[in-house]
Amino acid sequence: MAQLFDPLTGLTAVSPTSTKIVKRKIALIFLFVATVILVIGAVVGVFPAVMTPMMFDSPGSLENPATVIFALSVATFPIVCILAVILSWLTALLPIMARFPQHYTWACTLTGLPLINVVIGGLALAWIAIFNGGYFS
Repeated sequence: MAQLFDPLTGLTAVSPTSTKIVKRKIALIFLFVATVILVIGAVVGVFPAVMTPMMFDSPGSLENPATVIFALSVATFPIVCILAVILSWLTALLPIMARFPQHYTWACTLTGLPLINVVIGGLALAWIAIFNGGYFS
């Protein structure tokens, strides 16, 4: 890291290139941790995703939009987790993305993609609990 030390003031100034290196390191550490969390989430989310057809066992559950939305949210969660990992690493490491100044920010933001499933699934589950008395039909 290129640091400039001023002996008169005792302060250390950081050059712009070292700031880019620090941002890159922080982004890559964040992406590594997010990748571990998302892969674990995808593996854990496979079992509920496989069980989503059971939500439609009761009569009339296919006509309930909250049940359909919740089932789609649960079923697509592992896919979205893996997609978020792939897209975030591609955004961070592809040379064509390096010309964009905020590509590390975009890469870190893409790791939040599964939050859409969580929010939509939570709202659908709240809808089921409040308006349907907790029943899928």
